[in-house]
Amino acid sequence: MFQHASDRGFTLFETLVATSILVTALAGVAQLFILGTQLTRQAGRSGMALVAAQDKIESLRGQAFTYDADGLAVTAPSLQPSPPATLAADTAPYVDWLDVDGAPRDSADDAVLIRRWRVSSLGATTPDAIAIEVCVFRFPGTADPRGADACLSTIRTRQP
Repeated sequence: MFQHASDRGFTLFETLVATSILVTALAGVAQLFILGTQLTRQAGRSGMALVAAQDKIESLRGQAFTYDADGLAVTAPSLQPSPPATLAADTAPYVDWLDVDGAPRDSADDAVLIRRWRVSSLGATTPDAIAIEVCVFRFPGTADPRGADACLSTIRTRQP
């Protein structure tokens, strides 16, 4: 009896074509998996940096910047204007180092993040207002605040 070509199964050529298509598709999926893993790690680092910046800015916002009962200005020492380059360099006391858990360290040993901040007056026309800027960098840091993982800023006015 006469057999049709379709009754014999797949040819070697058809098998090679199907295998090459499958390998190409799996290679694409593997690359997407690797990219997804890298982006997840980057998002985790950025999230940790953002939380560290928020923590510091809230801590500074909680410091005294008010008037006393006699109407005299009261400013906490940590809210005194800082040198202009404190975001670009590790300038004590406007820097701290954070470990892998986000806890402050006394030195750069075991640090994974550097947190720098700057407090500046808004000028002679608004002496009762200050700007607070906080930037967080991956260790060992950079001199350019544009390379920070997270930067936050706020303006605070003196309230009675």
